[in-house]
Amino acid sequence: MNTQKIKKVYQTRIDAETKDLLKVVELVVEQSELLKKLDSKSIAEFEFKVNEKSGFVNALMSATAYGKDKEYKRLLDLEKQIDGRLCADDLNANKGLKKRVSDSIRDKHTVYYTENELRTKDILDKIIQMHNTLSYEDRKHIGFDRSGALIYSPFSSLLR
Repeated sequence: MNTQKIKKVYQTRIDAETKDLLKVVELVVEQSELLKKLDSKSIAEFEFKVNEKSGFVNALMSATAYGKDKEYKRLLDLEKQIDGRLCADDLNANKGLKKRVSDSIRDKHTVYYTENELRTKDILDKIIQMHNTLSYEDRKHIGFDRSGALIYSPFSSLLR
């Protein structure tokens, strides 16, 4: 967890990415169930097992030889659709996103103040607070020149 001061949270981006990942959850669940049915933990493990069993080098041919070609093709299709965005470890028991996934999305779309920005903000906050303690009549004595520097107003009676 970041202890820096938050500058901006892009909630729309967080919601969009979360919504996108929630669409992928069904695919990940289906992939996990297929792998469990094939008694493997990953596609690579299934390919290794089926190639080792058949003696072939091509996993699709090996899967076809054992009547597992539909499942294997579906696994490859699911892997393509999921595109590494989510895995079974990212889901909780209720098939929702784990807190760490939600937190990483939130962190990705949160902007924090830098140390320099915090120092500048503190200084400007003090200046604004001091300026606001002046009465309206006293505020008339100061203004900004063309370069943006704070100066006495040319009409100020305090100049003389």
